[in-house]
Amino acid sequence: MNEFNTFFAQAYWWLSLFGGLHCLALAIYIRYFYHSNNNQKLLAGFLSLIGLYFLTGMLNRDNTPIPIHVLFNLITPIYFLLMPLLYLYCKRSLEQNTSPIGFSRHYWPALLTLCLAMIDIAVRLNLHKNAIWFQAEFFKYRQDIDFSHWSLALPLLLFIQTATYFVALWRLFQRHKLRQQQNNDAPQQTLKLIRFRWLFGLTLAMLFNWLLRVFVVVLPFYLGDSLSTLSHALPRLILLLSFYLLAAYGLKQITRTAYLRGHMSAPQPKAEPQSSEILTPEEFEFLQQLQQESTDNKEKSTDTPPKPQN
Repeated sequence: MNEFNTFFAQAYWWLSLFGGLHCLALAIYIRYFYHSNNNQKLLAGFLSLIGLYFLTGMLNRDNTPIPIHVLFNLITPIYFLLMPLLYLYCKRSLEQNTSPIGFSRHYWPALLTLCLAMIDIAVRLNLHKNAIWFQAEFFKYRQDIDFSHWSLALPLLLFIQTATYFVALWRLFQRHKLRQQQNNDAPQQTLKLIRFRWLFGLTLAMLFNWLLRVFVVVLPFYLGDSLSTLSHALPRLILLLSFYLLAAYGLKQITRTAYLRGHMSAPQPKAEPQSSEILTPEEFEFLQQLQQESTDNKEKSTDTPPKPQN
């Protein structure tokens, strides 16, 4: 049994490393080598966070310089950027908006939770135990907030934010679908439909993996059940397989989009004369012969002298 647990732990470690490197490599390719105007920076940032999620599976109590629960309290606020990046990527891609986005208000929850996590660590590690006046003022305005339970509140806040953004994405796709039905431009409609299907597939894959993680990891965590290595490995394995399927589907959509754009940009053939479309070459030659014979007969009748009258 111990050998099986050791093997499974090593497999989980390699899965985390394999998935993390693949996502980071794909993010680097999209960010620096794939030249497109479809907000590839947002997609690269999204994939980088997924790569970070995979790589955190390599962390344990033996290879971290600080307590692992403290480390995860610092890492988890970064995941508050995951759904905003996905939402902004889908929204700006559907609107074909490529202007610089800057520091969006969608990034504020990540910055706020990171600051709260740092305050929680500072209080619990007694970094200010010599500054009595600071503690007095801080705990005065602290009221009933118990920062010792921040580790329990953080996953719940992340759960609420993720659910909110999925609802926002669903409404975004509904509005875009209504606009598509009112558009009559067939070629552009096809290109927009391809983009819509890719974004919708990406969102569905993230929704499925999020629900899987909720039922396998989050709910058992709040119910007090012990989380096994399988509980952590299964969501990562399904997520990695989902990205492979999305990569294959995305490659197919890119090929189809390139074909349609090439077909739309190709010069249209000129319309041939109507006679050549209606008559065959043999019929056209026969008509020329009849016209030539008619011309010859007129010339002969003109050259013949008139007969004398009696």
